[in-house]
Amino acid sequence: MSASTTPLQISPLQINPREGAPSASPTPDPAAPPVTLEIDGQIITPFPDETVLDALLRVGIDTPFSCRGGACQTCLTKCTEGEIPRGAQRRLSDRIKDLGYFLPCKCVASGPMKLARKDPADMTTACMLVAVEGHSSGSLRITFETMTALDYRSGQSLRLVTGVPPDQEPVLMLTSDPATSPCPEARLVLTDGTPLPACFAQDAEPGGEFEIRGPFSLDYRDLPEITSAPPLDPALWQALDQGGRLRSIFDTFYAKVFADTQLAPFFEGVTQDRAASKQYSFLQQMMTGEKVYWGEKPRNAHHWMVITHALFDHRQALMVETLREYGLSQDQISRWTRFEEYFRADIVKDREWPKKIGGEYVETGGFAHETMTDPTLCDRCGGEVLAGETVLYHRRTGRISCNSCAGG
Repeated sequence: MSASTTPLQISPLQINPREGAPSASPTPDPAAPPVTLEIDGQIITPFPDETVLDALLRVGIDTPFSCRGGACQTCLTKCTEGEIPRGAQRRLSDRIKDLGYFLPCKCVASGPMKLARKDPADMTTACMLVAVEGHSSGSLRITFETMTALDYRSGQSLRLVTGVPPDQEPVLMLTSDPATSPCPEARLVLTDGTPLPACFAQDAEPGGEFEIRGPFSLDYRDLPEITSAPPLDPALWQALDQGGRLRSIFDTFYAKVFADTQLAPFFEGVTQDRAASKQYSFLQQMMTGEKVYWGEKPRNAHHWMVITHALFDHRQALMVETLREYGLSQDQISRWTRFEEYFRADIVKDREWPKKIGGEYVETGGFAHETMTDPTLCDRCGGEVLAGETVLYHRRTGRISCNSCAGG
């Protein structure tokens, strides 16, 4: 089935009523306290039906976010006072829920809420020892299982929770690849004067439990960039009718992506046709070597997207499903997906990276003020913004808040 015959199913609940679509709202209770949000000492009054995340961004609160759909959990925030609406804690663990964390991108406040930013000290994971070896070498190799999912990549670090202040906790360096290792592996370098944790003693039995904090990322400047492309595969291009079947495959694939609740939020403001066209030229260049792709490199193109290995795998599963629908053999599917898999390290990350332009890192997040040279409309309330008026805008999304929406 082609994309042109696949209707997109868009729930009315996903449409922002402030951007043109009417939405029925319950009649407010005049006796109820006003809905306000307090964070960092600042008090914000959200618009009706406005999510907590949108309210924070509208007034210039620089809070982390990525997918805006609850999949990446980048915007995770703590509620210290107030009621968390139903649905705002979906997919969170019971422990995180009990600590008061919720997803601002999925939350429309029903009453006053006092908010706090995510505390790394709260992000801990219970583990069970599988094996430990290397005591005589001074560098322990530790294999373990986690009681809950641990989304990580090789090279990140963990801290062993031992009861000392977090900045004094022993550091474990993750060495395994989650794509190929059934259990995480890490190294602990033993230094003079640092006691050996009892859970990793030479006589430690498999099954012993311990707790970790993290994972923590290396600085993005320390991460190696992918410079060489994978080998060309002109034979695969030929097998795809000189690329003739490629566009149909991408049309069908992106119809699924735009209807997927986890992936669609990353394509806000992008048409299916544009997404399919860019991916077509990118893969054509990867397979044939022809210089037909003029977009950004994958690291820059995805620099703001917080994408986990699980989300990358989910996207890959949709692609494989589509390729099978078009009759590609398993060998052809493997040759196709190796191009995408090659760039996993440039796309999967646990926080936003800056762009690298001309050898320099350029920050594209956060807020700035801009004096308008031409009249326009506020992206928040739809009100008129006159030429010469200074507005608040988000550097990455380009959405502006007029003086009224930004709190003056």
